Amino acid sequence: MAETQAQSHAFLRSLIQQAKDLEPDFPSPDDFQRLGVQVVQVPLAPENDQGLQFEPCFFRPHPDKLFQKHPIHPLDLENDPQNIQYSETLKDYIEDALTEHSPENAPIIARMEYEMSLGFPPERDPYIQAKDVEDMIGSHIRAGRYGPHEWFTLGDILDNEQKCWEPHQRENDPLTYEGVEDPKPWQVVNHNRYTSRPLKPHSIMSCLAQLWPDASQGLSTHELRAIVNTMLLRVNHNPFRKCHIHPILVLSFMGDYQGRIIQASYDGKGLILQYSQLWSFADIKKAPVELFVRYRLSQTVGGIRTLS
Repeated sequence: MAETQAQSHAFLRSLIQQAKDLEPDFPSPDDFQRLGVQVVQVPLAPENDQGLQFEPCFFRPHPDKLFQKHPIHPLDLENDPQNIQYSETLKDYIEDALTEHSPENAPIIARMEYEMSLGFPPERDPYIQAKDVEDMIGSHIRAGRYGPHEWFTLGDILDNEQKCWEPHQRENDPLTYEGVEDPKPWQVVNHNRYTSRPLKPHSIMSCLAQLWPDASQGLSTHELRAIVNTMLLRVNHNPFRKCHIHPILVLSFMGDYQGRIIQASYDGKGLILQYSQLWSFADIKKAPVELFVRYRLSQTVGGIRTLS
């Protein structure tokens, strides 16, 4: 067992360094193959409420049509996530500037006003848009709804089954973010493990990438780094150190209000990344919001050993 764990640690550490050396934002299939990472795009099941066709599958979306079963309570309609206004971007500032300035000067003035108002450069826009969508998904889970008791929220469905996982960082632990001054900024947020008995190796997290989407729909270097860093963190910390397999569900968001769902699984020998298409959340009322909420409230599946 010690030899196997040492080998897995060596594989992940090597993979972290190789991922850092990747130049393209969207690696090619050959790039992933050279890294020893298996990537597969998976479709939705014909019956959408069954979720994505992961194989093997470790996460199943909550089976209920939650928004229909638990509509927003009238007392909380003013906080209805469907009415959330996303943050202003440089594009919004330019549109405002065009009402008073020439097309040549408007972008320059807009950028100055943007930086003065927000305190960071507009290159941060894709991260802000990603965070807006992730926050909106969280708002749906926290909103007051009709349910079995007063002040019910969708988070109550979990019944404390998910718990935030933030291990004490050791000196050589990988980071769970790369900052705005790094070439490819990303951040892992809301990383939860499952706490119901018997304990399971599953966990779920969100990834925010400062990145504009690509027409290829392929996985990004940002997403790869977030997942690999998290995997190495898991194999070095309880309660996951003795796991034989590490399944992580990732809700991944990037610029243009785009998002997708990734199932990552690592067995000490290789890393498999199964991912959905990118969906747009620019129009909240047309976006697959409920699908993402149901996956955030996922049920764990798979014939794998438990932690206890």
